[in-house]
Amino acid sequence: MNNKVIKTPCLGICKYNTQNFCIGCKRNSDEITNWMNYSGAMREAIIKDLENREIENLES
Repeated sequence: MNNKVIKTPCLGICKYNTQNFCIGCKRNSDEITNWMNYSGAMREAIIKDLENREIENLES
């Protein structure tokens, strides 16, 4: 059983685009709000998914 702690991917930018995704960490507001309640497996799945997300920058 793997009990490693998956830390937040937050970069401290915390700005949302029109799709409700943070342009820093690429998570949506639900993922950010619920991060501390997610299991390690759920956090790991989100981290893996972040690698594939293309997020439109707010300043474009």
